[in-house]
Amino acid sequence: MTDQITDQFDAFLQLITPSDSEKSTALEQGRHLSQRIEQRPEVRECLITGSMVRSTAIRRYSDVDIVAVIEPGDQLTQSEPATLVSSVANMLREIEPDVQVSENAVRVTRPDGVVIDVLAAIHSGTDSTVGHIYRIPAANQDGWETYAPQEQNRRIKEATQSLGEDFKNLIRLCKWWNQVNNQPISSYEIELTAYKTFRDEIPEIPCALVDLFDSIKRSTDINPLKMPVLLESEALAKEACASQQAGDIKKALDLWGRLFGDQFSALTA
Repeated sequence: MTDQITDQFDAFLQLITPSDSEKSTALEQGRHLSQRIEQRPEVRECLITGSMVRSTAIRRYSDVDIVAVIEPGDQLTQSEPATLVSSVANMLREIEPDVQVSENAVRVTRPDGVVIDVLAAIHSGTDSTVGHIYRIPAANQDGWETYAPQEQNRRIKEATQSLGEDFKNLIRLCKWWNQVNNQPISSYEIELTAYKTFRDEIPEIPCALVDLFDSIKRSTDINPLKMPVLLESEALAKEACASQQAGDIKKALDLWGRLFGDQFSALTA
């Protein structure tokens, strides 16, 4: 990258990446809530996971994820997905004042602004490679999905060790794009697709973004109504890279601003 574009991306990443203090505060809130949830007889244990743990979080949008594992003998393990989510929401309303259901999770918003998503899970086995495996409600609550949080943590750690911090920076940038474009895909899918796309090396961030958009288009189950957003974004990224290579830095920065929104553009104002 040219120095100007490098500086712009570095400044933007600093703007959207939570500080160590912010991350520590959020995780402490998650631990505190976990301890209170674990006092419930229907909960076997809580696991804190998600982007805050993996250091792929972004400011304003990322939250702390708690996996609340239901006791094997509890009647909730026989519930339908929607019933399980509703039951966990009612349980949390006895603990926290601000509780809402968000897709397949129960979202708790703390008075200090920290957001915690609690995901009910039923243990379904252990694998020597991926660790504990759970059954969780699907996002639309009409079925079940398999979830192995330890495996996702391992993937991100492995890729970061191999590829460097730019791997996480790429994920953060794509997550920000995802949020300002009404979330065409899940944050989990962004991490997983990045892991599958960049196995041996990662190009400079602009080129890596083009590659990642292409991989998302080809390998991710995207709602057809949201596919035009992805295709437009991929085209913008390609045009921005081409402008940069042609020496038109102003046009490249303008295009990246269209992709990432006002906060990116404001850095050049």
